[in-house]
Amino acid sequence: MRKRKTALPLAATLTVGLLNWPDALADDLSLAILSETDFYSAIPEIVSATRMPQKLTDAPASISIIDREMIRASGAVYVTDLFRLVPGFQSYRVNSNKFGVTYHGVSDDFPRRLEVLVDGRSVYLPMLSTVDWNSLGISLDDIDRIEVVRGSNVPAYGSNAFLGAINIVTRSPYSETGASLQVTGGSQDTRRVEGRFSTPLGATQTRISAGYDRNDGSDLWHDGARSNYLNISSGLTPTLADTLLFEAGFSDGYADRGDLDRLDKPVVPRDHQANYQYLRWNHLLNLDNELQLSFYHNRLELTVPKPTAADLVRYEDIPSLELAEALLATNPDFRLDGEEGETDTYDIELQQTIGLPLLDSKLLWGMGYRYEQAESGTLLNGQGRISEERGRLFGNLELRPAERVTLNLGAMLENSSTSGSDAKASPRAAINYRLDDESSIRLAYSDAYRMPSLLDKNVQYTFYLPDGSVLDYDSAPNSEIGPEHIETWELGYYRAFSRLSGHVDLRLFHEKVDNGIASYWVAMPQDPADGRVRLQDNTTRWRNSGAEAQLKLRFSNSVWALLNYSYTNTTDFVRDDGPEKGGINRDLDPQTPLHTASFLLNIDLPRQWQFSLAHYYVDEVEWEEGATLRTQENSGESSEYNRTDLRVAKRLQLGSASTLEAALIMQNLLGNEYLDFYQYNIFDRRSYLQLTLTF
Repeated sequence: MRKRKTALPLAATLTVGLLNWPDALADDLSLAILSETDFYSAIPEIVSATRMPQKLTDAPASISIIDREMIRASGAVYVTDLFRLVPGFQSYRVNSNKFGVTYHGVSDDFPRRLEVLVDGRSVYLPMLSTVDWNSLGISLDDIDRIEVVRGSNVPAYGSNAFLGAINIVTRSPYSETGASLQVTGGSQDTRRVEGRFSTPLGATQTRISAGYDRNDGSDLWHDGARSNYLNISSGLTPTLADTLLFEAGFSDGYADRGDLDRLDKPVVPRDHQANYQYLRWNHLLNLDNELQLSFYHNRLELTVPKPTAADLVRYEDIPSLELAEALLATNPDFRLDGEEGETDTYDIELQQTIGLPLLDSKLLWGMGYRYEQAESGTLLNGQGRISEERGRLFGNLELRPAERVTLNLGAMLENSSTSGSDAKASPRAAINYRLDDESSIRLAYSDAYRMPSLLDKNVQYTFYLPDGSVLDYDSAPNSEIGPEHIETWELGYYRAFSRLSGHVDLRLFHEKVDNGIASYWVAMPQDPADGRVRLQDNTTRWRNSGAEAQLKLRFSNSVWALLNYSYTNTTDFVRDDGPEKGGINRDLDPQTPLHTASFLLNIDLPRQWQFSLAHYYVDEVEWEEGATLRTQENSGESSEYNRTDLRVAKRLQLGSASTLEAALIMQNLLGNEYLDFYQYNIFDRRSYLQLTLTF
């Protein structure tokens, strides 16, 4: 077992020390000019914890908010870069254009226990059991804010929010008029053009955004990508009581895929075509009673080219071209990468929010139905199109039994048409006590389940010889697989510093996960290759315990800073690989970075100059399917890293309503190269020039 380091003493010291500053400094510092919305008030209102608008001091979970000024200052080039600013989150690149985002580690190249929503529409893919960030078609400039729920949020958003939830809120069509054009170029031959236009259109207010993005990937792998997207968002208010929102979008392109743990591995292009349609109607029955009805459809088609006979000889150790050609003819669905197929999700949901006079309470309840279907010759070989129906009933009751006490009681009941188990209920209870008008403490408990995805239950592939006999039973479906289970306790403290427009958020947590889904190898004597077959089963368990801290302070109108720190200790990690692959595996290597931290400083300088500096620290970690710690030691590289990013920008006023901003973005400024997930996926120094015209 490797000796773990006690990292970042400076971060811990700063966190404790800065907590004593705000009240003493408040009288001497200028106040920030805030937005008029509730979101930018001293204690922001959020919706992602319970689906109801709540102040952070009343929410049953810890929430991190990534707002517009943080997005701009971060120098982020991709959406996934932003989650480095959230305590306990890990954002990594599997290769140059395949991204992973997870919470509290214990993940692989397909993070599957985190819900991601765009304006309340889930973008989780049942066919891959993850989110495909390449096909989202979202510009950073389209995002108003991101609400990140740190901790299991199944009672609000269902199974996919097993460890947490991300809700990306795009700019409302009503929030702006006019247009913008942004051009970005830089490292890896990045070429990006994005535009947005918002205007009244008939009786609606409509925003249209489009973009083109391309890069050539790393010099070693040439793992490039290209994407085009077009989105439309239209709002209509036919009456004072009714609001309609319609969103639709399309994206296509490709992103190269490959396991970069050996230099002789293939890198292949994976094409994607995606589209979505989303309709939401809100109806205000009275000031304390609102109905919401929503429907959406997501579609994604993934295509990986068929390999050639020469590819099989080179990468699969087939002894001759003749045999390789015969094998390809017998196995037309074989691909060098498994991200292939098509999937559709249809979802309809009704929810109601009711104000109740008893104990100054609010009740939100709702029900939803989801239909998912998928087809993939590579992942679901021989099964054709498969489908699943899911139903859900959810609710949250907010009570105020005393002046300073808020009680949240919530639950989600989910069932599946293909599940081998009964419907599962995931309850949560939290009590918040407001110490004063700006601070509260919270004690929360949740007991939640993650229902297996279509892929978890149905993954299957069999490889045949030219004579039609079986060469290898690679993987088989498991209809008896059950849901994953998590039990969470947390103690939280939130304090707003209204006179500094800042806050501190502290969280202590303990998570116990059992029945985790992972590969399990069982004997299959009729398998001629190795006498075994792989299936997914509930074979893993672990515990996470630790602490998280977030501190944001605005020292003047032009200077603010954000500090995040997380300590996550993953223990009792046990995985049963099955009798055919060694049985019980008690891995002592770190499945989660023990320490992570980030720091962001923004300074708005005279003459419309802006300067921001970000620093990120991530402790060592062994990702499943990624580079092992032993491999890292042999290569001289490490998954532990310190990274510093810089952004310098100058804004020019071109007229009464037009501006031009030029920004230089330097990522990993100090050139501290580190491996990202795979041994041969090295993140080096990168630079970008970005021009943004608004008019």
